[in-house]
Amino acid sequence: MAVVARPFQAADTAALVAVHNAVDEAAGRAPSLTAERLAASPAAPDVCRWVAVAPDRAGEVVGYGVLLRQNVDRCYADLRVHPAWRRQGVGGRLLAEIAAQAQAWRARWLTIDVDAANQDALRFLLTQGFRYRGDTWALLAPADIAFSSPAWPVGYTARTYAEAGTLPLLVEVSNRGFGDMWGHWENSPGLVDEAHMAHTLEQFDAAGIFLVFDASGAAVAHCRTIAAGDAEQPHILDEPGIVPEHRAAGLHAPLVLTAAHWLRAQGERPIRLESWGDTADTVALYTSLGFTLIEHEVSYVRELTQ
Repeated sequence: MAVVARPFQAADTAALVAVHNAVDEAAGRAPSLTAERLAASPAAPDVCRWVAVAPDRAGEVVGYGVLLRQNVDRCYADLRVHPAWRRQGVGGRLLAEIAAQAQAWRARWLTIDVDAANQDALRFLLTQGFRYRGDTWALLAPADIAFSSPAWPVGYTARTYAEAGTLPLLVEVSNRGFGDMWGHWENSPGLVDEAHMAHTLEQFDAAGIFLVFDASGAAVAHCRTIAAGDAEQPHILDEPGIVPEHRAAGLHAPLVLTAAHWLRAQGERPIRLESWGDTADTVALYTSLGFTLIEHEVSYVRELTQ
């Protein structure tokens, strides 16, 4: 049965929500999208949506795709196909539209993150020219957990950005710490400059950004936090970014604990630790500190040719 992909229209809202939630239910998850939530998503020039329709089924929506231009090098995509319509070319048809738009934006990479346990999706991406690039993780610590005190290796000290940070220093340690960890803006040299960092810092408290210095006084690691704005939200702890030559020094645990204690002082809330590019061994270290793994996705990437 022929399927046509076309741009999303407001009239497709209910049908798109139905597809999204049917996919959730087939995966054993609770429905996660409502028409109100979708309608509240602002239109933006760097976001495109498509629906796949079956013309000989009165235009029934059987799948949808979304593309986000994250930066000049990378686009992120998501696509979902109704369980009853899988293996009928729907995903490939949507992906053709997505890839064409990413190329029109002159992106270098098209990235799709999928649940690490979703073997069907992983096989589909491999057939479409995608290859594994990295992992994304989310962990959660309960509000009442008693964190241990951080124990720093000899020669290393932590100070806040408010105490010891400068914009050039933070730009340097961020690029060195995250440049080879997939999922960060720092993957593209030159994108995270002082102007970009100054804009990013607007959402952070300088007292909740932590820098680690070695015995020579050089900055070798950092991490950032966002205290919850209300009682319904968790605190956010961004993963540590540690420069490669100091990753074996044992800095992950004390840096996470330092940040977690600061967040706890801002209010007793769960703490969500978000990670892009960490290894499974590093995530296991986070769980040993009291965090529980709640999400694990893998990033598959197609390098686009212009």
